[in-house]
Amino acid sequence: LSLNGLLAHHKYLAESLAQLRLLRRAVLFGNCLEVFEAGSSGQLRLRRRFSSYRFCNRVISGLSRRAPAFMRGPWPSLALSFFVERAISATIPSCAVFHGMMGVCLSGLRRAKDFNAVTLVDTATLHPLAFNREVLAACERSGVRPRNCEHFMPRILLDRLEREYEGCDKIVVYSAASQRTFASFSYARKTQVLHPGIDHCLFTPRAGPRRDAIFRVCYVGRIEAAKGLDYLIEAWDRLALYNAELLLIGRVFPEIAEMLAKSSVSTIQVAGILSREEVARQYAQSDLFVFPSVNEGLSLALLEAMSSGLPAIACRNTGADDCILSGTNGLLLSGSSVDGLADAIQWSYEHRDESAEMGRRARNTIEERFTLEHYVERLIGLYERSSG
Repeated sequence: LSLNGLLAHHKYLAESLAQLRLLRRAVLFGNCLEVFEAGSSGQLRLRRRFSSYRFCNRVISGLSRRAPAFMRGPWPSLALSFFVERAISATIPSCAVFHGMMGVCLSGLRRAKDFNAVTLVDTATLHPLAFNREVLAACERSGVRPRNCEHFMPRILLDRLEREYEGCDKIVVYSAASQRTFASFSYARKTQVLHPGIDHCLFTPRAGPRRDAIFRVCYVGRIEAAKGLDYLIEAWDRLALYNAELLLIGRVFPEIAEMLAKSSVSTIQVAGILSREEVARQYAQSDLFVFPSVNEGLSLALLEAMSSGLPAIACRNTGADDCILSGTNGLLLSGSSVDGLADAIQWSYEHRDESAEMGRRARNTIEERFTLEHYVERLIGLYERSSG
């Protein structure tokens, strides 16, 4: 198998496949660009790290954040990823299965076809057109021009994704909600729901009571309107809960930074981007996780919070439907709205014991279905079924 991946669970997948002697090569895209192979004893061995890719990413990101609003957008990052993916594809060895990440696997997929490999495209979001609709709605609410939004998919990327979906054998999606957004397309029959997993040994409930008595609500992810943060901040402002705190973890986007600057509420804390270990510590110090996005395949942050023993508030018709039974291990809202979020947070604030019990059931859900081991087992089964 050759793996081109982007998300945290793909690194664990590569390590597991190396131990099982199933991996030929893994190319991991992220802040770094790294190429791995399986060592003689089954360990994942770094073959090459492209420091120049990390440097270029930092330069592009830095310039984008400092540029005027009308000059922002995804174009520089897209151009870099397309160029690098094309160059890396030439190094893909003969393999029986090729597993690539959406948007960065077209050239690799074509090369893998030369080896008669079964090809899979991993899609962590909704169908790109459904994803774009939600981003457009958020842009309209917040007054951001779509062309300046980093996460709005331009036509060149949509066309590339379309070619990936048409050319591959299987499309891996993370939830039933994501699969439904593919239903009207000719390649819908290729979709296969495969739930991701998270490190349940890192993300664990706190061992004992906290030192403080603050009711702490946390959110982890991009702090932007496209994730429903404008709704969450307005709901929090309205509630004005006594001895309570809203903790936002992640990169803050301009439209939310402006909203926070105008807010008179002093109980919103912005932690910025943290390491996975620090995020795990913050989960363990919280009482409730709120994830107001309606644009999700299946959020890994949601699974991490549940693994940490937190009840979660999330929206229906997203991947949350696949892991939350409303009223049992969390709460599901019909959609992202100020009223819905305020009511759900208020209930959790007033029913601490019932909310904590939901968190314990949430942890059980992760242990039963959403660990990294579950993910690897499901994916190897898909490889075997697909390759006959």
